[in-house]
Amino acid sequence: MEIGDRLPALRHRHFRNWVLGAFVSNIGGQLQAWAIFWHLDHLTHSTLSVGYVGLIRIVPLIGLGLFGGVVADQFDRRKVLILTQTGMALSAAGLAIVTILGLISPPVIYVFIVLDATARAFDGPVRQAIVPNLVPSEHYPNAASINGIQWRLGEVLGPALTGILIASLGPVHGTFACYALNAISYGAVIGVVLLQPSYTPTSVRSTSAREVFHSIGEGIQFLRSTKVLANAMWIDFWGTFFAGAVALLPAFARVELHLDARGYGYLAASAGFGAMVASSVLAWIPTIRRQGRWVILMITAYGLATVLFGISPNLWCAMLFLACTGAADMISTVLRQTIRQLAIPDTLRGRLSGIGMIFQVCGPQAGDFEAATLANYTGVRASLLLGGFGAMLIAGWYGVRGPALDQYESRHMVEGG
Repeated sequence: MEIGDRLPALRHRHFRNWVLGAFVSNIGGQLQAWAIFWHLDHLTHSTLSVGYVGLIRIVPLIGLGLFGGVVADQFDRRKVLILTQTGMALSAAGLAIVTILGLISPPVIYVFIVLDATARAFDGPVRQAIVPNLVPSEHYPNAASINGIQWRLGEVLGPALTGILIASLGPVHGTFACYALNAISYGAVIGVVLLQPSYTPTSVRSTSAREVFHSIGEGIQFLRSTKVLANAMWIDFWGTFFAGAVALLPAFARVELHLDARGYGYLAASAGFGAMVASSVLAWIPTIRRQGRWVILMITAYGLATVLFGISPNLWCAMLFLACTGAADMISTVLRQTIRQLAIPDTLRGRLSGIGMIFQVCGPQAGDFEAATLANYTGVRASLLLGGFGAMLIAGWYGVRGPALDQYESRHMVEGG
């Protein structure tokens, strides 16, 4: 059997180019994200200073994410991506400059996080909405899995490289290198997007504020009327709110496992490794049946793995269970994205992607702040344990009270998968 038979999405040139460009950019984004967490912990030795990152990111995402969805539906997605990617590149370059000049401090880092999140509020819905335009609908589940592989591979290489750069070059030059490389990496996506044909939106462009809000309302109404979409978004939000542990990794590595920057990087990379393995398996196996039930099972597994990670006595155990959280989250993410994209007409895809981005991003970001605040009073391990049990309770609730999700199976995926 040829690769094209197992990976049909790769038959399409624009999708292949997208995967390569996004992969380079994702590595850069991971370099910056994990460098920021380490940098704040290094400057303050405070879990709260790292937890504030999630809280700060939420504000522009909630305030602008819905408008980003409208933009994705009513403007050429290709042009919007070029603008947002350029904006994030400039933000990363600015962060690199203030770092190397010795002007860095937690408030300065927070300012650049706000600038980056503002661009991402428009970038996220477009990125999610553009992939279905690059492949036929029957190949989208496979495209989502392949996209997940490149994304998660970036989550393996990025954190590991972050730790290596900081350990090898020192706190200042190491973090500078991470931020500068991220700024450069955006050129990969910009170059790929420039090679794509223009996308002509099918939605009628809003010409007044009233029409904009009406357009947003259409997306919200569609979500409310499609119970399985609402359930899929809410279970992800609450699961990652309780069990999200990203903000605690610097403190867990430093205080509980006594690791240096290199060890921190390896620990952070392990979740991405588990997710990458899961993505690879999903791309090659036949389409999963009873997709909704599997989402609930994966949220349960995510919470359980978080509990086991929280009681890990050494680096190897911690890496194993963190890899399990990444695998469970990856399977859940691919299934939820596929459910969403196949259930949404293209005229609403940008707006629903904007709403989905708010759920998908704000859950773990708010969870980072919640976990860091709790850890400030109970300790890192206790915060992880409570969060993991919370995610399992959420999954159990949806298993009993969420029949729309538990019983969901896409007929299109069964016939076309």
